[in-house]
Amino acid sequence: MSRPSVLMVCYQYAPAADGGAERQAQRLAEALASRGTTVGVVTRRVRGAPSRERMAGVDLHRIWAVSRKGWVSLTFLPSLALFLLLHGRRYDIWHVHQAYYHYLVAVVVARLLGRRCVVKAAASGPFGDIARLRVSKFGGLVMRAMPSADAVVSLNRELSAELEQAGVARARTRVIRNGVDLAAFKPATAAERATARRSLGLPADAVAVAFVGRLAEEKGVDVLLEAWRRVEHADLVGQGRLLLAGDGERAPKFRELARSGLQRAVFLGRVADVRSLLGAVDIMVLPSRSEGLSNAVLEAMAMAVPILATRIGGLEEQVEDGVTGVLVPPGDADALARALQRLMGDAALQRRMGERGRAAVEQSFAFAGTVDAYQQLYQELIA
Repeated sequence: MSRPSVLMVCYQYAPAADGGAERQAQRLAEALASRGTTVGVVTRRVRGAPSRERMAGVDLHRIWAVSRKGWVSLTFLPSLALFLLLHGRRYDIWHVHQAYYHYLVAVVVARLLGRRCVVKAAASGPFGDIARLRVSKFGGLVMRAMPSADAVVSLNRELSAELEQAGVARARTRVIRNGVDLAAFKPATAAERATARRSLGLPADAVAVAFVGRLAEEKGVDVLLEAWRRVEHADLVGQGRLLLAGDGERAPKFRELARSGLQRAVFLGRVADVRSLLGAVDIMVLPSRSEGLSNAVLEAMAMAVPILATRIGGLEEQVEDGVTGVLVPPGDADALARALQRLMGDAALQRRMGERGRAAVEQSFAFAGTVDAYQQLYQELIA
């Protein structure tokens, strides 16, 4: 049976992919291409990148759009509609990443051209796809079009419930979890760990805690900084360090918060390859208010780093409380500070949770299984 060809539709793609959803889209596209599937990606143009190129077996089509805030959708959407009308017939399946305005354009044109349209919702909760559509100017139009997708991919149980409330039939919803490349992300050796810690200037006895993600409100960075302030004031963690990797719209505010009283919080900015960072730290913390299924958490678990996260959405399905990490209520700086102190003060617990985390991703979150699931979905839609 021939493999259906796939067109990914993304607002952002490499080299401008700075979020977890965009990175998963790139990994999926490249993995499908490596298995012999014809894969294209249509995304917005970025400065310095050609409008068309072939990257890792994937045909990239970068279409015109104005990057200035407030103009992205206004200019990208008509460009997308034109591209799909002219070139969309080359592909059997159109796979839209994130449920937003570009999905509405794709599903309308797909119906005109007789193509199958899949949309993957990226996150649940108060900052998730459905919540964002409810408050967006034209989000109601997208919501009304959601049930007409040939399939809607959900990342967790909470998101599946939100989609059902939005009118998407259960039969059209497919839960496909994000996955992690277990060969690329594996526990650091002692030598790799020592080298990584030296490169970060970490003292030998410092307990290092990492945050990896966008510096945005939904990631709970404000709560993390307040919790870390309490950890520092308690003076129970010696030479502990908090390393924050990422950037975002709230970065200036968070940096200002850190400058006003924090001594051992370091902002690293965007980190191109987080493996060196994760290989150097003792704990990964993600105090999000909203998540789908965190790539950063999967990568840390694959590298045997214990997780401290919030009891929300997909994080509850990734982290087993007390086994592979610790879960605390979202927005609770006190609970987060107590959990930090507990984990930072118990090296044996860190090792035990890290080892169990690696075993958990090997069993349930290998990226090869994610790719298998998408291939099966595409084949079913064509059949």
